[in-house]
Amino acid sequence: MSEEDIELKLLRLRKLRKLMALRTSQPELGKDERRSPIEELKAYLDERGAEILNEAHQLNSSLTERVAVALTGAVREGRLQPLIDAGDLLRLFRSLGLHVKPSTTVKVLKDGEVKDLRQYLSEE
Repeated sequence: MSEEDIELKLLRLRKLRKLMALRTSQPELGKDERRSPIEELKAYLDERGAEILNEAHQLNSSLTERVAVALTGAVREGRLQPLIDAGDLLRLFRSLGLHVKPSTTVKVLKDGEVKDLRQYLSEE
């Protein structure tokens, strides 16, 4: 195996360990305290995935909830890996006809300072 393969596996194991720790630290919810499918899916998403999910929920809440139910069911059954990538989630919503536009910013690092691109260009 190459070093990249080992590093990738270590990264996946760390994220899986973090997810498992998060999952075991949460108390079991009763039927009255059941979380919404959206909140439940957020536990299986990577860092930017929750942002994509929130944007999609604002555009079409019923479609987003159906997708959340399907994805959480697939993770529970073992058909999907527990850490869902934000890019994959974005492609899924776009293939379903929901054009989610995540917010993006461009930052510039110069002389140890991080500035927004707009601010950087106005100073130059």
